[in-house]
Amino acid sequence: MNIVSLLPCAEDKGISVAGQIKMTSPNIPFTIEIIGSDLYGDVFMERTRPLTIHPNGASILIAHKLAPDSEIIIRNLETNEEATALVVGQIREDQTGSLYGVAFLDAAINLWHMQFPSAGTADVIRLECGGCRSVCAVSIANIEMEVFKARQELTRFCSVCKSTKIWKATVREVTEVKAASAPKPDPAAAAKAAPKAEARKYRRTAMKVAACIRYHGREDIVDCEDVSKGGFRFTGLTEYPKGTRVEASVPYTKSSMNIFSLAAIVHNRKLPDRRFQHGATYIKVQELTR
Repeated sequence: MNIVSLLPCAEDKGISVAGQIKMTSPNIPFTIEIIGSDLYGDVFMERTRPLTIHPNGASILIAHKLAPDSEIIIRNLETNEEATALVVGQIREDQTGSLYGVAFLDAAINLWHMQFPSAGTADVIRLECGGCRSVCAVSIANIEMEVFKARQELTRFCSVCKSTKIWKATVREVTEVKAASAPKPDPAAAAKAAPKAEARKYRRTAMKVAACIRYHGREDIVDCEDVSKGGFRFTGLTEYPKGTRVEASVPYTKSSMNIFSLAAIVHNRKLPDRRFQHGATYIKVQELTR
């Protein structure tokens, strides 16, 4: 794994072991600007410095929370160049902020203008989909490897589930082999295989967080499974019939200022463990006047 580390270190010696370049904070060569939408859908702009940089991405520490698989714009303020990047996943979170690994969508982009050591051999690991339990062999390197080592999981698109899922390391035998880069849905192929799935307006992102459903003055804490700009999926002990209008806070933190939005239940089903899985779509203000 080739990393240019910008974390503070005891010595500033330039090239160090394993082809890494370490720099102390005063010698960090550039500041970057992050533009995107946070976990709550609010657009933000934040200036920061990358903690590590790779040829195809970086790890960035920011105050805002980001959803896995969402897109942001990174601008190098030294050159005024910018690139679109995908949030690979969260590496850690503490009082200083949230550290995310991000990868450029265009592999040919050269945002850092730095000379990197030659790339080594990528590691091949077996991952299991958290949805359908399919197992695939994946070749990962650089920023994906940094995220995986920190979390022991990756967020990637599953061609079986037709949505983004959380994949974890497994010792099970491979049932499906994926390409080296994070797989993306093929619109043409998916339209033939699952026409209903392609009718979805917004792409879903796997995100296991607590959510709160408010209905007739009663609040129900549920498990959110995935979210999109248009809605979310959750599981709980209470059944909400199709068409039910509720207020929802996603994500939800107890004893915090939580924002509730109007939503409608579009489908539900009973699970073997006697819980109920629901799909909900957000209701726009103009729809209430119809």
